[in-house]
Amino acid sequence: MNMTTELCDSPAMRLAVQLAGWLALGLLIAAPYRAVAASCSGEALVDVTLPGGARWELCWELRNEEGVVLQEVSYQAPGSPLRRVLKEAALAQINVAYDDGSTSKRQLTDPAAGLGNNIHSLAGTDCPGGTLHQDNGSAVLCVRVAPRGYAYKSYVNVKQGNLLLLESRSTIGAHSYIVRWNLYDDGSIEPRVGMSGSLPIIGSNANHGWQLDQSNRIGVGFNTSYFFRLDFDLDATNNNESVEEFTVTPSTDRLEKSLSVTTLTTETARTVSPNLKRSWRVRDKTGGVTNSDGRSISYHLEPLHTAHRYIGSSSESWAQNDFWVSKYNSCERFVVDNPGTGGCASDINGFLNDENIDGADVVIWYKINYHHLPRSEDEPEVQLHWDGFFIVPRDWTASNPLVSLIIHPQAGTPAAGSA
Repeated sequence: MNMTTELCDSPAMRLAVQLAGWLALGLLIAAPYRAVAASCSGEALVDVTLPGGARWELCWELRNEEGVVLQEVSYQAPGSPLRRVLKEAALAQINVAYDDGSTSKRQLTDPAAGLGNNIHSLAGTDCPGGTLHQDNGSAVLCVRVAPRGYAYKSYVNVKQGNLLLLESRSTIGAHSYIVRWNLYDDGSIEPRVGMSGSLPIIGSNANHGWQLDQSNRIGVGFNTSYFFRLDFDLDATNNNESVEEFTVTPSTDRLEKSLSVTTLTTETARTVSPNLKRSWRVRDKTGGVTNSDGRSISYHLEPLHTAHRYIGSSSESWAQNDFWVSKYNSCERFVVDNPGTGGCASDINGFLNDENIDGADVVIWYKINYHHLPRSEDEPEVQLHWDGFFIVPRDWTASNPLVSLIIHPQAGTPAAGSA
């Protein structure tokens, strides 16, 4: 007998399918939700339903410094309501520091810099199978649906997934950047930046880089720090958020690991910790929106590339941490070189004033780094390198939104197909 047919004919499976249908109709939603609709239209609106039924809706605008800024980002899981995730998301600085001590570049705020000031006009060949969105008559944003490979795979069940890709391109001096936001069908969001262009500095001191040819030309190494600003508004509410820090601590013999979850009550700065697997989530506080199991909806920031860290010189205190959380202030836009208008601080350290953030409108600032040691293969054009991270739904739904089969294993029971 075919295993899949036998499973589908079982009473448990028929009940699971029936429950899935109820969920699709919204009959098991445990807490009220606020239907949200984007406030923009025309070129500024992106509203795409992916194969399989997941939907993303958002607005965008082009700014001189940040380039493309996402706004009112909402996700709809198959069979679930449309819910707001982010009020706004953008790069908040790109800092390039050179190994030979040359003056660092701040690619958003230096004179003649800015992703928007230096954005490329895109052609159809830059966006195969997608749609080009315009700003002031110039096509600057590519929006397209792309396959992402397996959404899940077990012995019996397998599903290919899709994502919505938003991409813009800018060249600032020697450096070219591809800024990409991958919005997955499971609700995950992956901000990414691809760096290419030409090698910015050719020197002669081998201590500062790598020999490129027999004439002793040295490609000077450099570190790129990407700072992101994420203004969360879960389910379109902006004053009911809580930030929690997760750590996983090994026992003395390192055979067991213990999870600790701590609420961050005031504005703070933190560093990544690969040994403790430190991560953070933003959740709707008690009394807010829950999934059908009664758990608060949330999004979890998962650090990825933590091997390369940049803490800056003694004059760059704004670079010495990796994660910051602050209470929303409209004038706080850039991690460094922030405009001082209206009494606003000039960098991230000045944004943190021990204000209460538990049950407030919170902004997450997150830094990722990559140290580029040049190679001969980086001439005449630097080979493209990607850096990014994920924010993923945690308890946004009661189970995998892409799977129609509802399974809740008992505690201590191996998952199906495990050995």
